[in-house]
Amino acid sequence: MTLKFTTHILNGTDGTHASGVGIELRNQAGGEPLFVGETDAGGRLQCEIASERVAADGRLELIISNGGFWLGREIPRSAPQVVEEMAIRMRIPERQGHYHAPVMLSPNSFSCWWSA
Repeated sequence: MTLKFTTHILNGTDGTHASGVGIELRNQAGGEPLFVGETDAGGRLQCEIASERVAADGRLELIISNGGFWLGREIPRSAPQVVEEMAIRMRIPERQGHYHAPVMLSPNSFSCWWSA
């Protein structure tokens, strides 16, 4: 059995797809990496993980490495960018099935929600 995790990251400054954003999904306890990759040209990422690799309590951490995405982009700034990575901690009810977490990404903030 497998856990399928997907995300779609959008650039919050102009609404475009956020491609090339580094993503890591790991168990919260011990920080064991389950998947490391980056979003495709459409800002999407999907991975399948063997259910037995996912912690029994279902607690996962999604790390979004957004610092590099903003380098060289012309965006309004009132202060320097200080956020390099963002972490979203979640608990999935079952270690199998499909979970989707879209993210709206801005230089120093983000918004995330579950999509069924």
